[in-house]
Amino acid sequence: MNKINKIKNIIFLSFIILMISMVVYFKLYNLNNIQQIISSKGRLAPIIFFILCILRPIMLLPIGLFSVLGGIMFGAIKGTILTVLASVIGSVIAYYIALFLGADFFVSYFGKSINKYNLENKNAFKVTFLMRVIPILPCDFVSYICGLSKINLFKYILGTFLGIIPGTYIYSSFGSSLNNIYSKQFIFSIIMLLILTIVPIIIKKRSNDFDILNGEITNEENIDINTTK
Repeated sequence: MNKINKIKNIIFLSFIILMISMVVYFKLYNLNNIQQIISSKGRLAPIIFFILCILRPIMLLPIGLFSVLGGIMFGAIKGTILTVLASVIGSVIAYYIALFLGADFFVSYFGKSINKYNLENKNAFKVTFLMRVIPILPCDFVSYICGLSKINLFKYILGTFLGIIPGTYIYSSFGSSLNNIYSKQFIFSIIMLLILTIVPIIIKKRSNDFDILNGEITNEENIDINTTK
């Protein structure tokens, strides 16, 4: 391991320890606790929520958790807007973290299996959008893979922004409807959540080699993530 990789390891591990410490100390894994923390800030509540949403990918907390919380605290529309905008910023940070650390660093932690994902730069928008709107892979994993692939940043941001809106709205609408489980909004949200859960499962079962996006995401072992066009 060369000096640069050692420095990257130290930075990465220090950062992970800091993030885990924050999650544990503030109990950010608990929806009710996060809500209490944000609510206690009064008029600053939307800003605190926004900041936490930005940090969420780094703390590896589920995006659905914050989408639901946004709906509970601010309503379906405002909750969606806050969550989407913050999530896009967070995804850009995750993108640059992966870009900074590099493929070799991730291979040292996760093995060569990380090389099975290859994103064609010329289709950066389509690939990013489809992976966001159809959650085949975890949201944050997509961000890191896109950073490793060095796909066009503008297309990545646009694909992320447009792709996460439907899912975020569904979760926010669900959160907003929890105060009345007999409402049409609640029933609609449950149906849409089921669809959002079932569709990726069906796609995975129908695709043996994970070639779901016209060959632009593949799990062939001989593909090197650094060969992206």
